[in-house]
Amino acid sequence: MNVFWLIALLPHFVITLLIAAGVVGLLVASFVGKVTFIKQYNLPIKIVSLVLLVCGIYLQGAAGYKASTDKAVADLQVKLAKAEAKSAKTNTEIVEKIVTDTRVIRERGNTVTQYVDREIVKYDENCKLPVEVIRAHNAAATLDTGKLDGDKK
Repeated sequence: MNVFWLIALLPHFVITLLIAAGVVGLLVASFVGKVTFIKQYNLPIKIVSLVLLVCGIYLQGAAGYKASTDKAVADLQVKLAKAEAKSAKTNTEIVEKIVTDTRVIRERGNTVTQYVDREIVKYDENCKLPVEVIRAHNAAATLDTGKLDGDKK
């Protein structure tokens, strides 16, 4: 049974009044039950008081549960906002790294292509594969441009 709509409508003091009325009714029925006027209504007073007390305690517990879940939801929303901010920052860093890596790969590829084009002209007439072409091919395969232009490693 969902009583959250009732808790939203009732102020907290009404729930406290229900509990107090139930306790007072039970005390009146128990201790003052000797009085003739109250004696004839003793059983209905006990039943009504018990119902008020049980309803008040139930609503008090439901209000406490609602307050704790509202607090938990608020805490999770704060954590979610922090995680979203961190995620946005991380996404920006990843995009920047990808752009930088793509630019570096493109530049290295262009350097290797220029070097191979420059060296091919020298050896195109003989059709012999000199060491420089093999080194350029290997450097292009690994994108290691540090081995080009005279680095004899």
